[in-house]
Amino acid sequence: MDNATHSGVPDTNLHAVRLVPRTSIGGILPAGDKVGVNASFSEQFFTVCVLVFSTGAFVSLFPGEHGLEYDEQGLLFAQILWSLLYLAMLFLVRKRIVEFAHLMWQNKPLVVLLSWAGISAVWSIASQTTIRHFVALLFTSLFGIYFGVRYDLRQQVRLVSVALGIVIVASVLVCLVFPESGVGISPDSPLEEPAWHGVLTHKNSLGALAVLATIILVLYFFKRVHRPIVVIGIVLLFFVVVLTEAKTSLVYFVIGIVTIPFVRAFQRNPSMRRKIVTYAILIAAGLTMWIQNNWENFTYSLGKDPGLTGRVMLWGLAVEWIRQRPLLGFGLDAFWTSYYGPAADFRNASHWFIGATAQNGFLDLCLDLGLIGVLLFVVSFAITYRQGLKLAKIVKSPEGLWPVVFLTFLFVYSLTEFGFLSRNNLYWILYISIGIGVQSLLGKSASIMNTTLESSTARLARGAMTPRLPAE
Repeated sequence: MDNATHSGVPDTNLHAVRLVPRTSIGGILPAGDKVGVNASFSEQFFTVCVLVFSTGAFVSLFPGEHGLEYDEQGLLFAQILWSLLYLAMLFLVRKRIVEFAHLMWQNKPLVVLLSWAGISAVWSIASQTTIRHFVALLFTSLFGIYFGVRYDLRQQVRLVSVALGIVIVASVLVCLVFPESGVGISPDSPLEEPAWHGVLTHKNSLGALAVLATIILVLYFFKRVHRPIVVIGIVLLFFVVVLTEAKTSLVYFVIGIVTIPFVRAFQRNPSMRRKIVTYAILIAAGLTMWIQNNWENFTYSLGKDPGLTGRVMLWGLAVEWIRQRPLLGFGLDAFWTSYYGPAADFRNASHWFIGATAQNGFLDLCLDLGLIGVLLFVVSFAITYRQGLKLAKIVKSPEGLWPVVFLTFLFVYSLTEFGFLSRNNLYWILYISIGIGVQSLLGKSASIMNTTLESSTARLARGAMTPRLPAE
């Protein structure tokens, strides 16, 4: 009735006009948006396969040498496998390459960061390795774009949970069925007790994946679906983390369980957000001060030494090497690529003879791309995190928390474990998918909001011009 009352007087009550964009459980999608169409089973199966292999699972089953050579050069079998997977991906996205390139170009900080990584081949101390790894990084990023655009948030969380479930269940089965073979249970060094690593190459990798799976289960818990099963899953994952002997993962497991409810409350209660943030800051500050004042007792209670198993020494040495090339770094993935040169001196000084990282994502990034690279990544991360917070306020479903929760997980783990810009890597795929996907969803949200506002204004204008009919 064009907002007209029964008396013919137009209703100018703005509150009656719907100005909120329509949201789906997985994201903000306009009616008829083809991006929201469910993918076929074969396409989802392919996506899960890529996600599974990007965790580093089953690498020990690949023929060839393992250890440092794998980190530096890669296994031939693994290279062939990834080449086939990326060829299949190119076939799937062949009709949307231009669209993907356009979406990528809109994320300027990410484009500049990847460009800087490619340009680093000019000054890299191992230019061939940098070029080869950069090409793999581009394909990994392309898959991240595909994953972020092809699937909405609900589908992304579901597919990631399926991939993590496959890796973790396979790891548990290997450890239970072959406990004496050393396939899934082995010590990191002769001085340590055997620990679970399953189908992965290191206990910390399994621990990190278990923590990420726990975070996803907590999100499912908030959906109030199959809660008893979800709780059982969280308890089982806790035991997996304990059996990995990965103390860092154990600490992060507890932190995740405690903090995610605060994030959920922040999302659902706009009027309480200031109080929630204040309480969170006070609790975090108090906990930080307590740990700082009781550092030795805290680390010993976790079975760690105050030097964090040599990490503190490792970080100090990394800073010394960074001072040699503070702005440009040594080139993408170049610092650790040789038994000789800087990496050899670094390993001899730190006694981490098989180490291929500085056990800190920001230090590794600085070694690769210098302070300029770190700055570019920080800008990209900050923008993506801000967009994730904005999306969490719009999408009230638990999946709306996925971008913020994952980015927090990535940041926290990067302080003591893995790094960024890693080729064929699950965490970089998810970072790209969230950065591109959230940007796309917010763009659609703004478009819907503007369209709705314009149409509502037009209806109000038409109603205002409608002549007032005399009462019968």
